[in-house]
Amino acid sequence: MTSPGVLHTYAPGLVAFEHLPSEDKKSCHKLLFVGGLGDGLFTVPFIEHLRTLDGWGVIEVLTSSSFTGWGTGSVKRDATEIAKAVEYFRGSHPESKLVLMGHSTGSQDTFQYLLNASTGSAPRLDGAILQSSVSDREAIVMGASKTEYLTSINFSESWIKDGRGKEIIPAEMRPGFEGTPVCAERWYSLAAPLDDEGNPQGAEDFFSSDLNDATLKETFGKLPTDTPLMVLYGGKDQYIPEFVDKEALVGRWRAVKEAAGGKLEGGIVEGATHNLAGVPKEVMEGFVERVQSFLKGLSGEGKEE
Repeated sequence: MTSPGVLHTYAPGLVAFEHLPSEDKKSCHKLLFVGGLGDGLFTVPFIEHLRTLDGWGVIEVLTSSSFTGWGTGSVKRDATEIAKAVEYFRGSHPESKLVLMGHSTGSQDTFQYLLNASTGSAPRLDGAILQSSVSDREAIVMGASKTEYLTSINFSESWIKDGRGKEIIPAEMRPGFEGTPVCAERWYSLAAPLDDEGNPQGAEDFFSSDLNDATLKETFGKLPTDTPLMVLYGGKDQYIPEFVDKEALVGRWRAVKEAAGGKLEGGIVEGATHNLAGVPKEVMEGFVERVQSFLKGLSGEGKEE
């Protein structure tokens, strides 16, 4: 993929790439995009299609966790850096609306950002989108044997207790991610199982299907009610276990959000894989249309149905 654009240094050592919109489109508002594990500039296929959005420019925000940096990072660090990007673009484009869109683990980053914003520790957004907001824990369990999984958890937990949480665990202790350096704290944050009371132990376990209602009230129920939120959950996402009822799961998130006085738009994107690579043209077009509709609603031009 090639794309003309502008590279911004939004903080020392941190950059964001602003794609120029397609020739027949205008851009006045900004969609800040954060990728998932291993993602960086130009790695998510649907970005080039978002360049067709009318009235919104797409900015890929790189953090210290981009590409292979995620193995020693955390969603809290990511959210702190993303806040610097929001401050930068809010200052350079004061008349523009700013929406944060996370893909995959970028959704966890976006979610953590919203939780921070709810306490006043991050600048407000005009909206947020969670795309492919899957459970890292459930995805890791899908790709590993029970023995491999439990061994990796016990190993990383023991290192954390020994004060070695920042150290890189051996490759065989991170099944499915052998090629990426991952510290004990990050692995445990991603993959830790629920405790005996059914509560999450992983610091970024926001989207697992087995989270109880009490946990969801402390996550989805604590999001800012004045920040419009949309979920775009892939109907054919290959990182979601077959036992997960996608409609029911998103419905639970929506119910908790609405009970807290907010609103959750969007839902299942039929035919969509995790990052929409190789999907039929009509699936990609439908995905972009849903994003466009949501964004138009924020600028007073329409609403996502």
